[in-house]
Amino acid sequence: MPHPLDQLNPEELQRAVGHLKNYHKGKQLHIKNIHLEEPPKSLLGPYLQAEKAGKPIAPPPRIAYGYYYIMDDKKAEEIWIDLDTNQITKVVMVALPQHLPMDQDEANHIETFMYDDPLVLGALKECGIEGEAIKTVASDGWMYGCDEITSVSRHMMFLMYSRDPKTNHPESNIYAFPLPFVPVYDILEKKFVRIDWCATSGDDDDANGINYTTRQKYKFALEGHQASEYYPDLVPNKRTDLKPYNVLQPEGPSFTVDESNLVQWQKWRFRVGFNPREGLVLHDVDYDGRRTFYRLSVSEMAVPYGDPRPPLHRKMAFDFGDVGGGKCANELSLGCDCLGTIKYFDGHLVEPNGNVLTRKGVICMHEQDDGILWKHTNYRTEAAAVVRRRILVLQTILTVGNYEYIFAWHLDQAANIQLEIRATGIVSTQAIDHGKRSRYGTVVGPGVLATSHQHIFSVRIDPAIDGNKNSVSVHDTVITPWDERNPKGTGFINTKRYIDESSAFDANIASNRYVKIVNENKINPITGNPVGFKLAAAPTALLMAPPGTVARSRAAFATHHFWVTKHKDNEFYAGGVWTNQSAKEVGGVQEAVNRRDNVRNEDIVLWHSFGLTHHPRIEDYPVMPVEVLKVGLHPNDFFTENPAIDVPPSTQQFNRSVEVFQTRSCHRM
Repeated sequence: MPHPLDQLNPEELQRAVGHLKNYHKGKQLHIKNIHLEEPPKSLLGPYLQAEKAGKPIAPPPRIAYGYYYIMDDKKAEEIWIDLDTNQITKVVMVALPQHLPMDQDEANHIETFMYDDPLVLGALKECGIEGEAIKTVASDGWMYGCDEITSVSRHMMFLMYSRDPKTNHPESNIYAFPLPFVPVYDILEKKFVRIDWCATSGDDDDANGINYTTRQKYKFALEGHQASEYYPDLVPNKRTDLKPYNVLQPEGPSFTVDESNLVQWQKWRFRVGFNPREGLVLHDVDYDGRRTFYRLSVSEMAVPYGDPRPPLHRKMAFDFGDVGGGKCANELSLGCDCLGTIKYFDGHLVEPNGNVLTRKGVICMHEQDDGILWKHTNYRTEAAAVVRRRILVLQTILTVGNYEYIFAWHLDQAANIQLEIRATGIVSTQAIDHGKRSRYGTVVGPGVLATSHQHIFSVRIDPAIDGNKNSVSVHDTVITPWDERNPKGTGFINTKRYIDESSAFDANIASNRYVKIVNENKINPITGNPVGFKLAAAPTALLMAPPGTVARSRAAFATHHFWVTKHKDNEFYAGGVWTNQSAKEVGGVQEAVNRRDNVRNEDIVLWHSFGLTHHPRIEDYPVMPVEVLKVGLHPNDFFTENPAIDVPPSTQQFNRSVEVFQTRSCHRM
């Protein structure tokens, strides 16, 4: 029997699809997603506690939730299906201006007939591409974005490129050959509605008011462009001096995993979840029998681009809401994406036609040496005590068009949790006139502009610090008055204030501001402070769009570093439920804050927004070395001493390291 937190298995998904198709018998459906609706906390919480106590109770109902287009009727709906009773319990229409997310199948299907469309063929001809040359053309299906408040039809836009015309190799880097036009497709009307031409001029031309519709210069759009390849088979002169690096665990891993994805490792106990929107989720996280977090996930990621010239001003993606983190998850491979002794977790998805797809290995889990955990050398005796830091890594990798995002949760033996995000892949490029430069990006090749942009993430932290009733405290370091009690002006203290009402606030590097999640009902017997965890935040730049803009309205979550809200079932998405072509954030953190709930000593959620503001370097091309962001959750007054004091010391007998030319023990015996 599935655990209440297990994703829907293939049999359950097939049943849900059958009920949906039977409900709309004879209709053409385009299914976006079907997945488990997580049970309400009021039902799931008692079940989890009874399970841990060895006194199981009846599980909550298994509810399948889905959303889809009825193509015949040109409308969208949500559906809820009780899989225990095989009954449809609710159906709701999704009305304009809300739109369902896009998907890669949709874009791939449109590309199959794009090059027979008169509008697209006409634009290619204006670029000097016709006949056999059309076979080199490729496209990226993009969310249409939004630049107006009024309701807009369901659109998708396509950024146009070419493979290297000299080779037409299938792995050729298309981003080295951008084309200066954007076809716009109406999904429900099933037709291309127009061609938008792109500004390709430099800064001087922009200042003089270039006419965007003057297209004579596009006649030889790819002339002078050069291939810039990343695929190993196309890259010459590869390094030959790299020796193998093998990670071996001769006795196997230190973790265990059961059939319901319950993981136990080094005093940690938690469940691994997966869904089409968020991808990897950690549930019911305990350390040494104590509750810490109810649910941890990456909630949203907004990627706005900085070129304001039409039509590329619409390049603003919500990669989780517009497409789906789980939908974009890679199938991971041994020896490539993860090293060592690996446990893989599969993901089950529903394709637009209703077929159930199992994507193998969308999450990998392994142990990793991560340097020293703690060490002290008694300088009087030169006796050293050293313990190495072992982490448990849970990693998923998303490919969203041109970019890759690597999300990895790290848990260590000292009860720390860290989210590490790595961005790589290929910068999104656009055409620029040869010899020109633009303040909106960096020229990375002849006729190729890599536009400045941002990646703003939201991590959702649903705490359970020794129970469901938690509070958030904000701590600032302040200089004490320079007076008789501080005669030399060297004094400073750590202040504390509690967040009483749902609200948003920002980081302050100057005051060393940090945030704690605490349980005021349980006091540390030594420090006298409430038990808690500290959020080691990433105080980065936020959304570069001024108040009053549509861009800011639709990504309110990206305008503050911290949001504190009262828990509400199924309120998982910082940027709102329906982000595709949204003009306003609906159902996101801003609306949750606006409820003005009491959030002190309540069941709360802490959201943290942070990100990268990326002005591309030439070194980011043709493929980008990883850019790394880290956010941590560290116990703070949760224990009465270092919780990793009992980790065995590091010894040569245990670690079996090898020194070049001779061996030596790594510490004195």
